Amino acid sequence: MSNLFDFEYTELALTNADGTPSNFRQVFGNKGVNMACPKGSYHIVKTSDVSTLGQAFIDKGYKVETFEHRSGEVIGLNISFGAYPSKVGESKYNLIITIPNNGGGKGYLSIKQLRLVCSNGMMSNKTIHKDNYIKIPHTINYKDSLVMMESSISGFISLMEQVQNNDLLLDGQELTHTEAMYNLNKWFFEQEFPKSQRGDLTLDKFRETLALDPNSIKCIARYEELKEAFNKELGYNKELDLKLSMYTVYASVTNYLSRRIEKSGSKADETVQFERTSKKLDYFESFVK
Repeated sequence: MSNLFDFEYTELALTNADGTPSNFRQVFGNKGVNMACPKGSYHIVKTSDVSTLGQAFIDKGYKVETFEHRSGEVIGLNISFGAYPSKVGESKYNLIITIPNNGGGKGYLSIKQLRLVCSNGMMSNKTIHKDNYIKIPHTINYKDSLVMMESSISGFISLMEQVQNNDLLLDGQELTHTEAMYNLNKWFFEQEFPKSQRGDLTLDKFRETLALDPNSIKCIARYEELKEAFNKELGYNKELDLKLSMYTVYASVTNYLSRRIEKSGSKADETVQFERTSKKLDYFESFVK
């Protein structure tokens, strides 16, 4: 079976200055780039093993793509589960398996949802059902976790259903226009407004400044992008016969964040960018508990 990735890691034992064996070794990633110098107890997850996991999904009829970041510091699988209709608009769902191989942590599972009506998406990597949130330890038994993933496709589908259910929970929380704007502004102030630019601004002062002197806010252009996304979502509400709700605010934020990724010009793999940005969605967790 061929490797879905086009490289495999190589490792080189290191010595201390006096020539004795070191507890560290050098790891080379894609194209032989010096990637990390982890301790001996930290086991690199081989691309061939992740490829075997990917092939298991392929054999079950799923479309699978690989991704890698910084010459293999992060590798992973992007598995398409297809499109599903729902009250808030048809969405496409991808299972993302992310594995950092740079000594910095454990791998994890997430779901990326792409709302097709406006082509905006975001990743969710938190689940109430913790047994579906399978971590990949960088120990000698990491293969056991990969086998668990292979045998837990039903659990992945359950996670996808949870993301869909969260959409409906948010949609069920109707808001007035004033309430929607409050949450939109609160999210921006807490998650997107650079702390270095806030000065002594509080949320209330920020909202007041938006009304009285918006151009004094250094990141006002970024805020206007968020407002534009909100106005687009109001249009989609009419198209889909949806009421103004917390889901409108959530969709506005994911729309905005998606566009920010598109315009970022970052060299990082798109999946990695979505992973980083999705942390800004923590604001909405309290509304679906």
